[in-house]
Amino acid sequence: MRICIAGFCIHIQEGKYRLSVEGLPCHYKFLSTLEQPSSADVLSLRFAEDPTEIPNRPANPLCQNEIWELWFDEAGNYVFTQPAQAPQRWVLIKPDFTEGVIYGDFSALAGAPFYPLEYLDIVLYSNWLALRGDLILHASGVILRDEAVIFLGNSGAGKSTLAADLKTAHNLTILGEDQIILRKIGGAFTAFGTPWHEAPERCDSRGAPLGKLFFLDRAAEQTLTPLDGFEASVRIMTTAFIPYYLPARVQAILDTLSSLPAQARAFLLSYQRGSDVLELIHSA
Repeated sequence: MRICIAGFCIHIQEGKYRLSVEGLPCHYKFLSTLEQPSSADVLSLRFAEDPTEIPNRPANPLCQNEIWELWFDEAGNYVFTQPAQAPQRWVLIKPDFTEGVIYGDFSALAGAPFYPLEYLDIVLYSNWLALRGDLILHASGVILRDEAVIFLGNSGAGKSTLAADLKTAHNLTILGEDQIILRKIGGAFTAFGTPWHEAPERCDSRGAPLGKLFFLDRAAEQTLTPLDGFEASVRIMTTAFIPYYLPARVQAILDTLSSLPAQARAFLLSYQRGSDVLELIHSA
């Protein structure tokens, strides 16, 4: 199985297990049939021979919340797990994200197909991207005139709603309704769709050159206010998926964002639901 997101591809060797993304409504769009996608970073994962073997890890995780945990083992490998998931699995990945091993006792699945990175791949990708100074935005995005237009904000700001309204009214392609990957490739920024959504029609596996960014504010009447590069970067850092537990990765992301104003303009956008803001976005 090969999953390719934003030019980063995970190749999982099936071995004795049957793999499937059938239970995930959007992941199938990101499946790849290419043995070796061109110009892509590839992470090869295999299953451990002994399913009861668990990676060695320190007593205290590097990062821990109610959903997932991350350690570094003595060799500097990443060890990801989600304790509440049944059966629990551990994913050990080399520091350069070229290869890794999946540990877990999957016998209880009785041969049923499954996706071993469910609920973990978004965390894995956020750390992998950070190696390049790239990041996952808490944002929605659409393709408009062959460019990506990104809408950012906290939960409830209207990101998904605005993207859905633009698709309904103008048949625009939605890259993602809640997460967008932002990469700097060859000196230029590109926004990519992601699979971590519930509705397949609200995501796309493609990427597009970054055009404009809009930070949504539902508390005001319709207004459009330009933001300087520093304020835009600060707003991105407060909502994006940032591995703050790895200072060197944070610095790499800051370095990337420092060049963002040279390519993309940023605005604070307020509008009333039901109004068509496409022309306002065009003219910004």
